[in-house]
Amino acid sequence: MNRFVSLWSRKRILKRGRLTSCLVLIALVMAPLVTALIFSDSMMEGITSKYIYLSDGHVQIGAPFAGSDISDFDPNDYPGMIYSVDEVTSGYALMYSATETSSVMLKGVGEGYFNELRMDQISFEHSTVEATTAIKGIAISRATAKALDVGLGDRVALMIVPDDPDKVLRPVIMRIDSIFHSGYDQLDELLAFVDLDYAKTLYSSQASTNLEVLVTSEYMEKLDPLVELIEETEHGLDVTTWNQHNVSVYENFITSKQMIFIILLLVVVVAAFYTASVAQQMIQDDISDIAIVKLIGSSDSLVKRSAFISVYTVTVVGMLIGIVLGIIIGLNLGPILTALSNMGIQSLSFYLLDFDITIPWLSILVISACLLLISYLSIQVSLMKTRRITPIRLFTSL
Repeated sequence: MNRFVSLWSRKRILKRGRLTSCLVLIALVMAPLVTALIFSDSMMEGITSKYIYLSDGHVQIGAPFAGSDISDFDPNDYPGMIYSVDEVTSGYALMYSATETSSVMLKGVGEGYFNELRMDQISFEHSTVEATTAIKGIAISRATAKALDVGLGDRVALMIVPDDPDKVLRPVIMRIDSIFHSGYDQLDELLAFVDLDYAKTLYSSQASTNLEVLVTSEYMEKLDPLVELIEETEHGLDVTTWNQHNVSVYENFITSKQMIFIILLLVVVVAAFYTASVAQQMIQDDISDIAIVKLIGSSDSLVKRSAFISVYTVTVVGMLIGIVLGIIIGLNLGPILTALSNMGIQSLSFYLLDFDITIPWLSILVISACLLLISYLSIQVSLMKTRRITPIRLFTSL
């Protein structure tokens, strides 16, 4: 690098208050942007995991046609692909306490349903009182228990919505043996778990019973090829993925991620153009200095390069500081989110506040690249005015 460019650039960086404010602004813009990306991506991945492990599984296998039988499915035919397969019977019911009503989906599950992966997504509080009656037990969510004002050991009435048009509404009484909490009330308040064999007496239609398949980590991002393979092997069975069962939820996730990213990108664009404003103002303040250095033989390209290095270096440093701060804040969101979760604010039920933090490196890279590119172009355009500054300006300014 030319010594003149190096010395003048260093002088501007060290002594210019405008450049310092530019660095601070870029850092303060990038830090919350990175934190927002970490929060939104981590929360959506967490909500996706809740739906997969507690509601539908990665893949669901049903028997929609007469003569087809889900018991024919053998997970051993797919070595290394399937983590677990569980038979589930489900249906809808209205749940009543002494004063309130709630609509739930009853899921009949076996003893091995809550394996290690599912227990990572949910926690249970069990009743310590031994059952002395023939009344069946039920596990309801903390959100449902709060809505119905009931607790462990209490009894609730359920009006079973028939899965067969020839049947009528059926009332049953059940005892609350467990209360669960996954951290996402919007899903929790829809679910209730009962014994699989008992659920089959409530919902006898073949369509109410299916298999929930959890795949191994290698195939979590490759569900479609697995579905195609199962369909080719298991004729007569209906094979679907979790997002096909939750189309509106899945589409909302995709739309939300896109909108959040676009909004954050617009903020970055505004910050990038601010750097051009700083460069332009810096040139305006340095008209006399630029005229002097041109008078002693400096070229337009050297002057322009010096100003560009000053502003762009500050932009890059501010961006890196902001990214580091954003990641630090993002990785320490746990205590803040836990405190918010324990406050019981109703509006927070729409959000998942208990999830594993993941850093969306690709999104951060794209936003950083946009900032650098737009800053580069806008600064270059702003510095084109240096050509108009000639030594004659020394005399016109007197």
